[in-house]
Amino acid sequence: MDGRRESRERRDWFDRLEAFTRLINRVFAAMACLLVLVIMAAIVVQVVYRFVLDDPVAWVLDITIFLLVFVFFLALAPTLQSGGHIEVDMFDSLIPDSLRKPVRFIGKLLTVTFAAIFFWYVAAFYQDIVEVDEISFTMLIVQLKYVYWIGPVGAFQFLLTAIVLLVRFWREPLAADDEVATDAH
Repeated sequence: MDGRRESRERRDWFDRLEAFTRLINRVFAAMACLLVLVIMAAIVVQVVYRFVLDDPVAWVLDITIFLLVFVFFLALAPTLQSGGHIEVDMFDSLIPDSLRKPVRFIGKLLTVTFAAIFFWYVAAFYQDIVEVDEISFTMLIVQLKYVYWIGPVGAFQFLLTAIVLLVRFWREPLAADDEVATDAH
């Protein structure tokens, strides 16, 4: 009975981690959507000022570039969770049923490996920016550490999501794939 309790506690811990990861991904996705709307509004303002008022706004391009960095890093993990990243599935029909679970597991393991390497490089890049105290070469003079801080945050959430998806697949290989397919639609 004590073994069941320990197993349930471990499972409860993982379920809480998975719920937390999903919550953060929903918040990140909502923020990315809002930022896309802000980008669209800024571009509309630029078009109106340039072609209607004949007085272009110089900072709109800079703002959209900076906001696109945020959109990219905020959307990484939610896209992975929903199954929206590119997958090569044209050979799935050639894989015997007995090997599908190991092949999918290897794919998820490679995703975690990529996410860890990506996080490492993004964090190192951000650390260099902070150490040099780099400034943007745009119309808006901004210290890049205030723009690129989202990189390590988004890359870490991407890594965490990849790990959660790997563990979920390890525990329930068929349910995990069905869940991603349901989230994507």
